[in-house]
Amino acid sequence: MDQAINIQTMDHNSNKEKASSSLWHYFEKDFIDETITQYEQKVSTGLSNLDVALDGGISPQLYCLIGRMSDERNPFLSFMAEHLASNGYTVLYFTNHDTENTLLQQILARHDYKRYRDQSPYLPDIINKISSSHRTLQEYQASLYPILTTIQVETCTYIDAEVVEEKISSYKKMNSKVAILIDEQELPIQHSKIERIRERIYLKNINKIAIQYEVPIFMNVTLAKGDFERITAGFRTTLEIETIVDNIILFTKPEPIHATLNPFVLKLVIRSKSSPYHSQMAHLTYHPTHFYFQDA
Repeated sequence: MDQAINIQTMDHNSNKEKASSSLWHYFEKDFIDETITQYEQKVSTGLSNLDVALDGGISPQLYCLIGRMSDERNPFLSFMAEHLASNGYTVLYFTNHDTENTLLQQILARHDYKRYRDQSPYLPDIINKISSSHRTLQEYQASLYPILTTIQVETCTYIDAEVVEEKISSYKKMNSKVAILIDEQELPIQHSKIERIRERIYLKNINKIAIQYEVPIFMNVTLAKGDFERITAGFRTTLEIETIVDNIILFTKPEPIHATLNPFVLKLVIRSKSSPYHSQMAHLTYHPTHFYFQDA
């Protein structure tokens, strides 16, 4: 009996040593180089609170933006397009909701607010100011030229994963720094089993492309009500998006918001597979009249 116990104890200790030596082997061999690379690849979002929640910024991975219809995610995409373009990225913006006109108006409103802050007028007055003065128009054109020339907008109701891959490969030949923004991915209210399988495959492919080509990809995903309530409460969705993609940024805001013209605070919940924290929060103040985000 004692001999059997001793044998079991020895086997247990042997298994512990194997497990410990396995992790030690990784620490001794690859951990430092891989982790340094992980943090060196980070790019700031231009928002300190969000950078902290993202462990230093965004990585060349897929970020699914989860929220409600007509919320702040599209202005956030245009904010990120402008920020990434100003940092040397070629930005490919695939959109179903915005046009070149609406995107440019958002950028102009944000640009004017950054210059004049609370003295900045509402958007129609900004457009009137630019159009009524050739000198003012030239000033805005000169200021925005480096940004606008690197943002490519394509209007489409659906963007195939193979097309995304082709576009990245093509633009990478001209600029190694490429970012993809996709706002079109709305899922049907009622999901059949086949539709869920198709969406999972699509998201897996986009996630794979981001890693393979080392490109940050932001994608809006509007879930059905039940799945949105589940993911907000921290439960698994029927789409299983939390197991498919590397990063989820969940947009929430306090209810009720009494005046949509006034700035209000957004809470972003970040869930990331590559972060040791897995789930973090960032609070941002959003100025809806000028489509501007800043740290809360």
